[in-house]
Amino acid sequence: MFQAWWQVFLIFCLIFLVLTGGLFFSQTELPRTVTYGLMRQLIAGYTAWQTRGWASLTSTHFILRYQPGDADVAPLVLETAEAAYEPASRLLGYRPGGKLLILLYPDRASLARQFGWPASEGAMGVYWGGVVRVLSPHDWVESQDPSEVAAIFKTAGPVAHEFTHLLVDMKARGNYPRWLTEGVAQEVERRLTGFTMPGSDRAQAWYPLKDMDRGFDSLPDQSLAYRQSWLIVDFLVRERGITTLRQLLASLGEGDTLDQAFRQVLGLSLDDFERNFKKSVPLERARVSLPAG
Repeated sequence: MFQAWWQVFLIFCLIFLVLTGGLFFSQTELPRTVTYGLMRQLIAGYTAWQTRGWASLTSTHFILRYQPGDADVAPLVLETAEAAYEPASRLLGYRPGGKLLILLYPDRASLARQFGWPASEGAMGVYWGGVVRVLSPHDWVESQDPSEVAAIFKTAGPVAHEFTHLLVDMKARGNYPRWLTEGVAQEVERRLTGFTMPGSDRAQAWYPLKDMDRGFDSLPDQSLAYRQSWLIVDFLVRERGITTLRQLLASLGEGDTLDQAFRQVLGLSLDDFERNFKKSVPLERARVSLPAG
């Protein structure tokens, strides 16, 4: 009964924040950035309440909650998160306050249920609403050797990637396209762990950014969508430096549209930047599983 009351209260608060934000601001993304932080806190608070009965470990920056069957790998997950915190925060120029919640799910089915996905969904991690969710290495690492499991999880696991999504979300205050956060997450992940996602072996042309904005998850070649997202961010950082990326996220966090942020920080429109990327980065980069830089 109490859980149902919380759900109704949360929905009411979200609707109220969106509607009242829209009454005061209309020319930029400011309504979203003003209300988004409060919405994220409500969602994270509700998620923490939902999982209050889970086993828990705490570190300097994180609270990890897990099921009893993952007690042996929980310290590894927490250690990996702490190892990512400082370098990722330094790269993006943003340090979140307080302790951040990580939920460790024992299998793909239990993770998928949280989002209404089919049990066959292959995601090893998800960031949403101020909370990082990761899949237990017991589900996807074949080795039984603890040292080998640790090495694989630290380099190929989802922690650095999903934590970067959290940093982007908080710094840009929810005001960013999907391709940008995916590209930043892959870039930080590469720098921290050396891991890169595989390229697409059937890429024929770059996706227009407007298509990546509107329907990232419905694009037919997901390998290309992810690869292109990373290559765009890599191109931005190589051409203008990591400071420019930080400034771009900060501009978005102040309520600028993406085009406004590009004009203010880079001095060119988003369309011009897209043309420069497509002219400078050969499509072959989408087809090979090699570091972009």
